[in-house]
Amino acid sequence: MKSKKLVSIIVPVYNAENYLGNCIESILNQSYKEIELILVNDGSTDQSGELCEGYARKDKRVKVIHQTNSGPSAARNKGIGLAAGEFIQFADSDDFIDSNMTQGLVKTMGDHNQLVICGYKKILKRDGQIISSKIFQIGRTGEYELEGFLKHFGELYQDYFIHFNWNKLYSRAVIKDASIAFDTKVNWGEDLLFNLQYLENCKRISLSHEIPYSYIDSNNASITSQFRTDLFDNMQMMQGTTREFLKKNNAYSGKNKELFEQFYTSRVVTCFWNLFNPKSGLSPQLIKTHLKKIMQDERVINSLDFFLSGDMDKKLIGTFIKGKSVDLLYAYFSVKRFVWQKTVYKEKKWV
Repeated sequence: MKSKKLVSIIVPVYNAENYLGNCIESILNQSYKEIELILVNDGSTDQSGELCEGYARKDKRVKVIHQTNSGPSAARNKGIGLAAGEFIQFADSDDFIDSNMTQGLVKTMGDHNQLVICGYKKILKRDGQIISSKIFQIGRTGEYELEGFLKHFGELYQDYFIHFNWNKLYSRAVIKDASIAFDTKVNWGEDLLFNLQYLENCKRISLSHEIPYSYIDSNNASITSQFRTDLFDNMQMMQGTTREFLKKNNAYSGKNKELFEQFYTSRVVTCFWNLFNPKSGLSPQLIKTHLKKIMQDERVINSLDFFLSGDMDKKLIGTFIKGKSVDLLYAYFSVKRFVWQKTVYKEKKWV
C-alpha cells in the first residue's frame, strides 16, 4: 500500500496566546494524519511559547522553534528550513482551518500538480465579536499548465486568491530547488512576492472550489486602522512587481490587464485614504504635499484611463488627478472622512 505523503504545516507565532489554541487544535484535528506542525515562536512576550511547548509534549507531530523577534517572514523561512514534508502548508496563528483542509489539498495536488489554491472565509471581528463573514470561492476550478493559469490571473488576483500563503499547498521540492524564500525586508505583502516567485518555477497548478480556511480580520493592523508612512511606496513596489511578472510571462493584456489595473487604482485610492487617517498627525499642508506626490507619480498618471472607466468614486478621483487639482482632491477626501467619522468612527472601526 502506497504511504501517504507528509505535509509540513508552518505557523509563525507572536503574542497569540488568546487564539493560538484554536488554531493549533484545528490543525492537529485534521482528518489527514500525516502532518508535522512547525510552530515558530517569534520572540513572544506572552505565554505563546509555553502554549506551543505544551502541545509538543502532548503530540509528537508538533515541533517548536523559539527565535528572537524577527518578523513573520523570518519565522516562515525558519519553518521551511526545518520542514521534512513533501508538501508545505501555512496558517496564521489567529486563524483556523476545517478538519478536511489538508486532506483535500493533498488529494487535489495529486501526483502532477505543484501548487493548489483554494477559497477562504473572511470573518470580521471587533472587540472579540463576529461582525460579519464573507465567502471567497474560486469560480474557475481545474488543473492548468502555467500558461493557461495565467490567462485567468486577473480574476483570481482581484479577490486575493493569489496574495496569501495560507490558502495554498506548495511543493517543498520547488521551494528548495529554486531557493524561494520570504523577503524579510518587506513587512507587508511578502506573501505575494513569495507566490510570484513560486509561480515562476511552477509548471502545473490546480484550483479548488473548496473553502476550508477561515481568515480572521480583527482589524488590529489593517490599513484602515493604522496610518502607514510607507504605504504608497510599498504598494508601488508590490503592484509594480506583479505588473512586471505579468509582462514577463506575456499575460499583461486583455481582461488580465483591465482587472489588474482596476485593482491597482483601488490601491491608489487606499493610499489617498491613508493620508486622512485620524492617527496620521499630518497637517493639511503635509497631506496636500503627499497627495501631490501620488498624483504626479508616473505610474498613477499612466493608469488614468482605468480611473476614468471605474465607478463614480474613481471617475471623480481620476478627474482631479488629470486636472492636477490637489485642493479639490483634498476637499473630496475631507468630506468623505467627515462622513466616515460620523457613521463609522463612533463604532470604533478606527481602533
